[in-house]
Amino acid sequence: MTIFIAGALPAIIVDFDGSAYSFAAPFIISAVKLPIYYLGILVSGYAAGIAIFSVVGGFLFDRLSPKLTVISSILIFSVFTISTGYSTTAIEVLISRLIVGFGVGMFQSSSIGILGDTNPEFRGTGVMLWGVLAGVGTTAAPYIFLPFLPAYHIPFLISGILGFIVALIFYIIIPPVFKKEEKAKNPIKMAINRYTIYPLIAMFFFGFTLLNILGYYSEYLIKIVSFSSSEAAVLISMLGVGGIIFGLPAGFASDKIGRKPILILGIILIFISMVFITYSPKNYILFIILTIMFGTGWSIYSILSPTAGQDMVKDEAVGSASGAILMSFNIGGIIGPLLLASYINIKTFRTGMLYFMIIPAAIALIITVFIKFPGKTSEIVKEQIEEGL
Repeated sequence: MTIFIAGALPAIIVDFDGSAYSFAAPFIISAVKLPIYYLGILVSGYAAGIAIFSVVGGFLFDRLSPKLTVISSILIFSVFTISTGYSTTAIEVLISRLIVGFGVGMFQSSSIGILGDTNPEFRGTGVMLWGVLAGVGTTAAPYIFLPFLPAYHIPFLISGILGFIVALIFYIIIPPVFKKEEKAKNPIKMAINRYTIYPLIAMFFFGFTLLNILGYYSEYLIKIVSFSSSEAAVLISMLGVGGIIFGLPAGFASDKIGRKPILILGIILIFISMVFITYSPKNYILFIILTIMFGTGWSIYSILSPTAGQDMVKDEAVGSASGAILMSFNIGGIIGPLLLASYINIKTFRTGMLYFMIIPAAIALIITVFIKFPGKTSEIVKEQIEEGL
């Protein structure tokens, strides 16, 4: 259990940084004197770093040392999340977010690999610890940031210090070798098969939805719906509540009845909440409910999709399977915000949300319905052994 908790700790800093950046982004572009479309450019740069290094992290997990991969990438993350807070030009902010993405891409795929590979029979429950702790980071960040605004430097320093602490805990608790197994010669090739192609494509479209909401939600709440900064902070913190409450039950349910119905539930919550977030009138209680719905679906779908990929490959390729799916997700996260940035202004905000958040979520839902799974996770593991996928 200690290994599971330590393995999931990086989730706190990923979503602390992501939520903090989502809330602070309008203040950052204002301080650096950038136009609104830079919200999309900066999010795309962050996603680009994750996309490139998700596969690198997964490959290093399967071929080298998961422990070394995670610790070194957390240190990279920590340095450049601090740099984000102290950047004074557009290029400095962009480079900082890109390299933060490098770090996240490497340790996210490796950490999820550790959680999923330690006990495959309860893979969903183990990996959803990531969702729970990610929810903690998402929920806490806006409240830490709010007292400092419009100055945002110290909170990003806090984010970096948290990263150093997590790296130290990870170093102390996680053993150098936590599971002995044959090393695949080409784990990336093994990660792509007739099963994994479905979550790969679905997560690509979900990347549009999630990275756009993270990049633009604060701006939307304040400028379009006309909530105050403090009200927007509370709403953004609600993105993490669903993962904290429902993460472990969702993971346990996926172990017992199979991944597919839980994945479908997650993406349905995302789609419905996005429709109502986009078109509902200003109502604070309603937006709290809708944001919790979205965050619940986000936690379930984004974590159980790479988990499903792990089910579909041999043990020696689970890191690469997670990395490939996360890479696909973040490629969507590069393209979606750039498209929205090229389209959006105050008058076209909601139309842009329809095209680049709601419709991609609908496509991800359709693809998820067609994912091919054996009936139960136990059957997936059995088939994995028998067919030698």
